[in-house]
Amino acid sequence: MKADLNYLKKELKRLADMQYLKKELNRIANEIKNFDLSSALTPQARQRLDHLERRFKEVLKGLADLQKQVDSNLDRFMKLVRKSKTSTVKSAARGKKKAAKKKTARKTTKRKAR
Repeated sequence: MKADLNYLKKELKRLADMQYLKKELNRIANEIKNFDLSSALTPQARQRLDHLERRFKEVLKGLADLQKQVDSNLDRFMKLVRKSKTSTVKSAARGKKKAAKKKTARKTTKRKAR
């Protein structure tokens, strides 16, 4: 058990060292850069990968088309909302004026009735 704790302490110290982490990260990045995928794949796997790449490109194209449609519909909707907002504000102002006139008319008629 004591040996395990010492090993864990040693590993934690090593992982806490920023220089070590940077060196390991660079090593892994270089391995990834130098990795040749086509040489590691079998011909069947390569064909399948090509098929998946084509499907992925088709899906991306479809998403781009959908995004354009959504944007155009949203623009049309926003224009409609802006137009209705201004007409609603104007009609609300007219309604308030009419209500104020009715209120003053009611007040005057009540006074006359007394």
